Amino acid sequence: MIPTTPSVRPRLAQALYRGLRASGATAISRCLQDAALILCYHNVVASDQAAGDPELHMPVERFEWQMRWLADRYEVVSLKQLTQRMATGGRLKKVAALTFDDGYASVYDHAIPVLRALGLPATVFVVADAPGARDGFWWDHRDVVASLTPARREQWLSRLRGDTDAILSEVDPQRAIPFDPALRPADWPTIAAATAFGIDVGAHSATHRALTMLTDAEIDREVTASREIIHRASHVCPEFFAYPYGLWDSRSSAAVRRAGYLGGLSLDPGLNDGACDTSCLRRVNVPARISSPAFEAWAAGFSFRRS
Repeated sequence: MIPTTPSVRPRLAQALYRGLRASGATAISRCLQDAALILCYHNVVASDQAAGDPELHMPVERFEWQMRWLADRYEVVSLKQLTQRMATGGRLKKVAALTFDDGYASVYDHAIPVLRALGLPATVFVVADAPGARDGFWWDHRDVVASLTPARREQWLSRLRGDTDAILSEVDPQRAIPFDPALRPADWPTIAAATAFGIDVGAHSATHRALTMLTDAEIDREVTASREIIHRASHVCPEFFAYPYGLWDSRSSAAVRRAGYLGGLSLDPGLNDGACDTSCLRRVNVPARISSPAFEAWAAGFSFRRS
């Protein structure tokens, strides 16, 4: 799940994105910037699927168009290759990496076949305690989707620290509303099997709590125990860590470095040049309902959003 940010009026933004495309500005920007693009997705679903947070579950047809567009214009590399280039001063112009947060089963059902067909690598960041869990993620709960406001979300991330059990206990104390099974986390055999096809496994913490709200000891557990759980269950030792909700601070980035990860990934928007701190790499989050002109503009470093 991602932090929400206010945006300019949608019609004005879309007109600006269309103008950038028509003028060739997005293509020119791609060619001029020696900085790498990291895209962040959450889930990819069948077109008729509308349950859960509508901004996180992208129809597979839209995803496939984006991947074909990307493959035609960028060199898509793994996160490890990207960070190696950053460290050695290698070329970053029109270089991209693909990531997925949370480890949804539908990513393996719908996104991975598209990536395999195009020969594109990616990293799926798994919440270590999620595979096999009965419940889904709190942000996909029906009552949360129906009633969530920015203020309520901020309260849940601060007062309740983004803790799934605490939030669901407040929203649905009896756990009477079942989660849509189509939005479940992937199981460990599925996660492990996909590594044979260029799909790396990253750590997305143990419990998906907001690290900036935790104690130092709790942060260390989220960063180190998640890696151990994933290694034990999938036989893969994650080399990258994605901060839950995209939230990080000096304590959490220090914990990522201490644990020996090659990099930590935020949801701070923007591109990555050789001077970027690899413990807080920037990613362009891709909303499920993004238009094609906006997608092209965001990939090129444009974004009409206010932080």
